[in-house]
Amino acid sequence: MAAAHAVIVYAAYFEVLATVALPVAPKSILPAYLSDSPFPPAGRRGDPNRLRRLASSLLTTELPMPSPWLAYEDALQLSIDFYAALSNRVAELVHSSDQWQHLDDCRRASSDEEILARVPVQAGRRYEELFRQLAIDCPEVALWINLVDHQATRHQLRAVSTGLAEIETMLVELTRHEPALGPHALARHYRDVLDRPILAAADVPSGLSIPSLAAAYVNPRFRVALVRESDTISDENWWTATAVRDDLPGFLLGHFTSPRATRAPLLVLGQPGSGKSLLTQVLAARLSSPAYLVVRVVLRDARAEADLQTQIESAARGATGEGLSWPELARTAENALPVVLLDGFDELLQATGASQSDYLEKVALFQEREAAQGRPVAVLVTSRTAVADRARPVEGTVAVRLEPFQDQEVALWLDVWNSANHDYFVDRQLLPLSIESLVAHRELVGQPLLLLMLALYDAEENALRHESATIGQTELYERLLTRFARREVLKTGTELDPAAFAEAVDQELLRLAVVAFSMFNRSRQWVTETEINQDLTALLGAPVGPAGLRAALTPAQITLGRFFFVHEAKAVQDDNQLRTYEFLHATFGEYLVARLVGRELFDLVDALALSNARRRRHSIDDSFLYALLSYAPLTMRASTVSFLADQLREASSVERTLLQDVLLGLCGQALMPRRSTLFADYEPHPVLVPGRHAAYSVNLVVLYVLAAAELDLVKLFPDGADTVAEWQRLTMLWRSQLPVEGWKELLRMFTVDRGQTGDVRTVTLRRRRATEMGKLHRAAWEPDLLWSCDISFDRVDPAIDNWLTWVQGAYTYVRKQGRFQGILDDEILIYTLDALSPDLEDGVFTFHIRGSAGKPVSAAGALITLWRKLSEPDRHDDLSDAFDTCLHVAVHGISPLHVVMRHRYRSIVLALLTAHRHRLPADWLADALPRIRQIANEESGQDDQGLVKMAEALLDSAQSGSSSGTPLGEQGNGEFGSIENDQESGWVRDAGGVE
Repeated sequence: MAAAHAVIVYAAYFEVLATVALPVAPKSILPAYLSDSPFPPAGRRGDPNRLRRLASSLLTTELPMPSPWLAYEDALQLSIDFYAALSNRVAELVHSSDQWQHLDDCRRASSDEEILARVPVQAGRRYEELFRQLAIDCPEVALWINLVDHQATRHQLRAVSTGLAEIETMLVELTRHEPALGPHALARHYRDVLDRPILAAADVPSGLSIPSLAAAYVNPRFRVALVRESDTISDENWWTATAVRDDLPGFLLGHFTSPRATRAPLLVLGQPGSGKSLLTQVLAARLSSPAYLVVRVVLRDARAEADLQTQIESAARGATGEGLSWPELARTAENALPVVLLDGFDELLQATGASQSDYLEKVALFQEREAAQGRPVAVLVTSRTAVADRARPVEGTVAVRLEPFQDQEVALWLDVWNSANHDYFVDRQLLPLSIESLVAHRELVGQPLLLLMLALYDAEENALRHESATIGQTELYERLLTRFARREVLKTGTELDPAAFAEAVDQELLRLAVVAFSMFNRSRQWVTETEINQDLTALLGAPVGPAGLRAALTPAQITLGRFFFVHEAKAVQDDNQLRTYEFLHATFGEYLVARLVGRELFDLVDALALSNARRRRHSIDDSFLYALLSYAPLTMRASTVSFLADQLREASSVERTLLQDVLLGLCGQALMPRRSTLFADYEPHPVLVPGRHAAYSVNLVVLYVLAAAELDLVKLFPDGADTVAEWQRLTMLWRSQLPVEGWKELLRMFTVDRGQTGDVRTVTLRRRRATEMGKLHRAAWEPDLLWSCDISFDRVDPAIDNWLTWVQGAYTYVRKQGRFQGILDDEILIYTLDALSPDLEDGVFTFHIRGSAGKPVSAAGALITLWRKLSEPDRHDDLSDAFDTCLHVAVHGISPLHVVMRHRYRSIVLALLTAHRHRLPADWLADALPRIRQIANEESGQDDQGLVKMAEALLDSAQSGSSSGTPLGEQGNGEFGSIENDQESGWVRDAGGVE
């Protein structure tokens, strides 16, 4: 088929080219092209290798090839682009003819227009005609670009939307045979899976019917892209630029009929619970036919250290009981194309923990070897999207990302579910599950397995229908998880009284929450079986399992093996079964973390309330809370913070008051050495003592704000002489020790309000409002230097001629600190500020405020503002204000002790004033003359007289054009007299005593 396609690619072009009246005779082209020179002398023999190179170029150039991942229009454009390149070669030939040299410019232009512009477009149209004819003769070619012309087939493709049944329909169309499994035992094995329910009967209420895989598998929408090594396909945002498609069966069959399928693996990505494994099961059944020999390899069951061929042979033996080598198995395919489905690359990664960065390369090498042996094979690999970047893509890799369900897919799934359980609903007087009941839970219904979970929940007393409009997300998760925990407790068959039953349910949820913390405190969405066993034992003690078979299970298996909303990844390595676990939706774990924290907090509140009632001193034992909350900040998971806020909001006012007392007491001790050694064996990952103190203290502060809405820092530091300084020290600890993402989320979710009561600065911490959660703009907050430097508001007289100036720090210190600490954010600022040159660097730390201005400006900031406004040529309205500020700083805002900086600053301001004085009002220029004169007088003793000459030129220019009669040399009453420079505080005082 590829050869036939190559023929029509060239045929289309040369058919069109033959219709073109070339301006030169073809016989005049050939001798010229055969020669070394564009214009060989008569009688000279040409170079035959030149024509050979032309022929070789035509034969070896990569031709445009339609692909299932390409849109039809894009595939046609590729052919036109190819023809344009070919026309360039033809034009070069024509230009090499000696006849071309005798054509006039008009004839040459007309010829080039014909060859370079019209021929590629016409050839593209002819190619489309020939391709459609080839698609009729070879229907599988049509699938390369999903070009299905058969009317009946198109109708069936629209009518069928479950179970990938369209693949069988198209195979019938392609092979002209009725559906057949073929003689191979593998096909019979995979076909049998279609009739099995999608969930084991033990996991559902009695009487409920679970639809079969063939009926319940709804064909998902998807995105597809050709992957390059630099593409970040593990990033969900990367996929947004790719169009969503809804023709998955046609795409898959098109891929497996295209030449690309045997050159590189097809990568199928999706979230946990999105149906990747189900896709491989259904595809194995539907694709098995006389045209394809399918082998599905479940990587969780395969030996991780084995090579790909061994894994394939093992999977085939497990499915059929026949022990054939891969070459023998491939030979049984006869004319069928072998297709290997490798399901669960992510499980191989997680369970073994080994690097598999070359996995796709090994797959491609296997395909290359098999093609060389005359056994071409297509391969599909599934993986979670989040770990897709853990394997380097090979050239030609195409990736598919399965999309979450939208309303159309959900409605179709519900039709199947409700039809299968019609009698169940009627017998129990229940209503079928409706899409309206699911609208509020879109984050769950987008994944098929979680949609099934909601359907099971609603099947008991229509719980979801009755509650969806009245409960929030937090309460829904509580009821969902509690319902499934209750069901698991009931399965034990043990007779329990109501109190014991409730305790057993709570223990199930407690163990699940510890597992959630195992992931949370390791900053992962999954955790190994060994890690769970260690954490459960360290926090809850040795488990006491039921007698019998369960007694041999590990704590992790006892806790998680029964909940189908927990995904278990398995792999076999060195004959050992390795397991990892993760929640099908990360929000389950995030809720369980919040649930356990909330339960522990209110246990501490109850203990405090009991102590208060007995009027006894009570020391709060926070050992368990400290163990949980001293490894990672809660802000690592925004949903966890939201769940906690909901829980604390539901508490009574008395409980919240007691909780605030508890948290303040714990905050006061959070940074002190701990004496308790309880839960010392709990160590999810190594963290230094400062890191644990930082995580625990920030979590306590976050919890207090969630409980009280805000936190006045005076409460946090009741004994501190300087609350602001204490807060700065604490937040610097957090910044240095917390994970970057946790620190950034803390800043995103929480903010502080600054204030002042008399001479005392105040700080109040609160959660950001919804309107403040977006991207922060400069207008949202502006630094208050008077507050930051602890200057009272009434220290500057409002008289216009008074001013305050001070130096707060030194740039050299900042540079030394940046080099010493190596903090990226600081170095970026230093890198930017270095552009101010050594002469002006300290201008960043020189501040100036006029009595009437209300807020200080930095010398450097005023200059930058002026430059910015000068860059707008049509701006005149506030340009004089910017000049006025800079001129005032130049005169009064820089200490005479900073001789070099003051001289340089004044030079820049006067140079800008000279260049742009025509844009300034005449009355402002007149008012500026006294300050310019003062600069000239003060700089007259400097060696560099350029500044004085510039000032005098300005004065002469302004005075000659001014009619204001403003006397020159008039001075303000705040100029520098004797100067004191306090090196420790950074203050500069003027002669008038204004500080």
